[in-house]
Amino acid sequence: MPTYSVNSTTAVPVSSAANDLCIQINKGVLWGLWVYAIVAILIISLFEKRRYKPEICFGRPGLPLPINFLDGTSNSIANAAAFGCTLQHIVSLLFFTEFKVDNWMYSLVLFLFSFIVALSFYPVFACLNSPSRVFGSLVGFLYTLLLTLMMFARSYYCTNKNWYWAIYAVTLISEIYIMILFTYRFFTAIFKKHNEVLVKIDQIQHVKELLVKPKSHTDTNDIRQKFVSYSETVLTEAKLCCLHKSLYRCTTRTLAINTIVLLVFFYNVIVTFAVGEEFVRFLTATLVSNISPKTNLYQHITVFLDVINVSLIIGNILSAVYLITNMVLIYRSQRDHLVKRWRGDKSFIPTQCKLNHSEILVKSLMYAGNQVSYLLGGYLLSQIVIVVFCIFLAYCVILPIIKKVPSVFLYPVEVFLPGVLFMFGLQFLLRFISGRIFLQNHFVSRQSGTDMEKVLALDNRRVYQNLSFFLFFYYILTGLYRCTYRVLTSMFISLFYIARMDKPLLVSGFEQFDIGYMTYLGFLEVELQHCHPVVVVSCDLMLKSANALSTKQETSLESPSSENNKRELSNMYTHRIRNKWQKMMTLVSNSNLCKYSKTNNSFEQQISLKVV
Repeated sequence: MPTYSVNSTTAVPVSSAANDLCIQINKGVLWGLWVYAIVAILIISLFEKRRYKPEICFGRPGLPLPINFLDGTSNSIANAAAFGCTLQHIVSLLFFTEFKVDNWMYSLVLFLFSFIVALSFYPVFACLNSPSRVFGSLVGFLYTLLLTLMMFARSYYCTNKNWYWAIYAVTLISEIYIMILFTYRFFTAIFKKHNEVLVKIDQIQHVKELLVKPKSHTDTNDIRQKFVSYSETVLTEAKLCCLHKSLYRCTTRTLAINTIVLLVFFYNVIVTFAVGEEFVRFLTATLVSNISPKTNLYQHITVFLDVINVSLIIGNILSAVYLITNMVLIYRSQRDHLVKRWRGDKSFIPTQCKLNHSEILVKSLMYAGNQVSYLLGGYLLSQIVIVVFCIFLAYCVILPIIKKVPSVFLYPVEVFLPGVLFMFGLQFLLRFISGRIFLQNHFVSRQSGTDMEKVLALDNRRVYQNLSFFLFFYYILTGLYRCTYRVLTSMFISLFYIARMDKPLLVSGFEQFDIGYMTYLGFLEVELQHCHPVVVVSCDLMLKSANALSTKQETSLESPSSENNKRELSNMYTHRIRNKWQKMMTLVSNSNLCKYSKTNNSFEQQISLKVV
């Protein structure tokens, strides 16, 4: 059997009794919390209806729902707060627990341990999404209160460093918000009945907007008008993302991913500056204290410590910009790709990227966790690269110029920079000469259609051949510059896109080997099949019609279907419904006939009256 030892993130307390109590609290958080979680899950499951054999025990107990990633924006802020409430406990358990096991068993133990950690905080999410708002809120409040008491016990009995309280503050704010939300739901559930619906208001509104004649957009060349239009678009997107309840708002999955990433970023910034300050203090005490301030070694060490400190600050600032920029770009890309898939557009997907249905489901399960890892991995890698580049820039450019280090450090820049500048200058000169000497004086329109350019027909061919001969040997020698430039450019672009799963990093034709991009395509396909607003609205209308005409129990998407139900539902499809469906398909295939359709005209009049 493998053995485990829990390493606390705290320093050693003064007294042995406090030390033993701190260890007991940490072990209780690790091994005792999942016992309370199982009890809470059993209580919640008693209020869940079972879909399988519902006639036994009145359909109870059922399987609780921890978080619904396929339900748009329902409980999105509450689920994000739940991640904020539990993330500090999860990080301390996952990253500060030492496993003394054989290397061959490490992956299995890590999987089992992550399962126990997820089980320990399962009730918080399950109570937020429980159909029984009274008992779900009561159990969730008590369980969140237990987490809060454990956090206070650890912070009180274990000796913490000052910067730990910044981490505890985020957890405490999230726990207070969750408890207030549970209290509000508990009292409102007593006086107000909550009905679970299949279709959301934003989905119905989206389908209505599809049936309205779209507005015509005219392109303009006015720079001021373009700037105003782009500003209005950005403002509208910001409102849709944060305020309006629409399909383009941040979904539960997106908000949960961004919350976890931002919290880990916050923890990393605090730890980086705190540990960096302790590291600088340690180096100062061990290296500089025994050296005379008048020596060159003392000055070099002092300069090095200052460079490290400034590089860490710049690295954290720029990596934060990198992280937030990627979050915004991922959100916009997902939204655009989903809208294209809703329209049946697959032009952005490479033809060789094909997955079967089982692989699609597996990729969809991977997506949320992998996106968090990709964002954090890209953030940490960018931070390291920025810090290294800042140190290189300081020692190879800035410090030699201000005479803080010997001028020999400027040698790499003196060698490479003039060659690069001359190479680009020669390229500009050749472009200038080619346009006036080697091209015939005949003009054609550019491919963009904006202006005219000379036709691609050589003039003075002997001069061109001679120049090509002499430049052949020069570009052999300078090819190393271009090769290095190409590699650095590819690395920079790959570094920027490494956090994005919606963009393939491999060259065209090899996208199927990019596991991140294939995971994104699997997630996109599941979203298309199960969250398409037109499909959801159509299913809702058919279920309402079936329940209105059927004398049996209420029908839902998850209700077991029998032959009698199929026969009963098939009898509801009359000739009138089939004729309406054929008329709709005719109008979709022939958009010019829409203005002559009485149904469409009356619908547009109703929409216009509602808008007015």
